[in-house]
Amino acid sequence: MKKILILGSSGCIAHYLIPSLKKEFGDCHIVGSVLNNKPEHLIDIFQASNDQIELIDEQIGKLQPDIVINMTRGEDDDGFSLHKYLIEKSVSFGFHYNFFSSFNALDANTENEHYEDELPHSQTEYGEFKAKCENELTKSGKNFSIFRFGATHGWAPNSQTRTELFLEVMLSGESLTIDRGVLQNRLATNHLASMMAAVLKRNGEGVFHFGTKDGSDEIDFLRDLAESFGHPRDQIIEGGINNCNALMIPERTIKLIGQEYEKSEEDTLFAIRHMIRLAQYIL
Repeated sequence: MKKILILGSSGCIAHYLIPSLKKEFGDCHIVGSVLNNKPEHLIDIFQASNDQIELIDEQIGKLQPDIVINMTRGEDDDGFSLHKYLIEKSVSFGFHYNFFSSFNALDANTENEHYEDELPHSQTEYGEFKAKCENELTKSGKNFSIFRFGATHGWAPNSQTRTELFLEVMLSGESLTIDRGVLQNRLATNHLASMMAAVLKRNGEGVFHFGTKDGSDEIDFLRDLAESFGHPRDQIIEGGINNCNALMIPERTIKLIGQEYEKSEEDTLFAIRHMIRLAQYIL
């Protein structure tokens, strides 16, 4: 039976990752850290923040995990100290360490789509933290994965997602101004989690990108999303130009887990439209 430790188990992606892991691994023991909120899914939990490494160390000693997934937020010294600790622990304990990075680790490259062999290069504070963590893991780690992805869409407990906030505005009848030029290949959060669990099941090592096989400009995607919920496309007004290429090409990911996991943005829209807890936003 696989033993899996998720740090940051009450977040949006974790809400979908937990059942995806159970589906991939079958009988597995999942333990998750939380701060204030609890995950909806039934797993063993403990309370610990990034600066409480002794509590996390205690849980690692008790669980003896095969897989550790770091989904914590906190782009600061505490977050980096936890990351370094987990790298060192993975080397000594031999567990597979998985770090949730971001497109932003590459956000200094605004002209081209991003492949998995691209080295970290960022121009934002958030991205610089992710890039720093990636570099530390590549330098010192032995058995690890780095997960990079851009915007995802869906519903989750504990906080409103970008999707829900957007649909609230649409339902209110207010207009929303969106800049043109932001290119992304957006996954539904449940599809993202399913792909991540499949990578973990296959002991994936190295850098993995997650995204659909196609992409679009943000304003066009949001107009399609609004229309799929019955709202008029012209409720979204074109703003200025904001050149950003966040197309994450999942080449190594699909090669490892198979084309049955490949999704399109049409699949993303379909998945969002059929999430029961978003039905209240249908016009």
